[in-house]
Amino acid sequence: MSNENPPAEKSGPDVWSALMVAAQAGDAAAYRRLLGEMTPVIKKFLRSRLFNADHIEDVTQEILLAVHDARHTYRPEQPFRNWMYGIARHKMLDYFRKQMRQGANEINDAELVTFLKDPANNPEEALSGKDLQGVLAKLPGRQKDILVMTKVEGHSMAEAAAKLGMTEAAVKVAAHRGYKKLKELLIAHGYQ
Repeated sequence: MSNENPPAEKSGPDVWSALMVAAQAGDAAAYRRLLGEMTPVIKKFLRSRLFNADHIEDVTQEILLAVHDARHTYRPEQPFRNWMYGIARHKMLDYFRKQMRQGANEINDAELVTFLKDPANNPEEALSGKDLQGVLAKLPGRQKDILVMTKVEGHSMAEAAAKLGMTEAAVKVAAHRGYKKLKELLIAHGYQ
């Protein structure tokens, strides 16, 4: 890429919010500047989660298109970066789902693991480890153990079942209930 625009960090989120508001009002130059400043930030976000340059480029384009399609939903009173990263996270999930649906071998397991380890995939919105431990502690014992074993420690359902002396089907049912309860707890704590 060329030196078309200054790094986004020099502009900051308040400038991006103002640029988006101007773009919503039809200012094409403001919109070009916003997209130009966002692009390297999005690529940096993706580089820490994807390891294939082609995938980074593809997902960046998907994110920029999604921002374009959703630009009318942006509200100036909300932080622009949170709105942008929310779109980016959804596009990352779409990317992983598509790769899994297609059964493609292109997806790098390390990419998925890296993505899933970051709870919010946004340093500005991330749920702290302490907060997550507090919410996990509110889950019933087996559900908490299963979620920690399968999602934090990386064990398979079969391995978790063997360690807990349960059938794999029972572990899957408990995990499903645990996910549902965890979602309720996170929403109750203000994480959506």
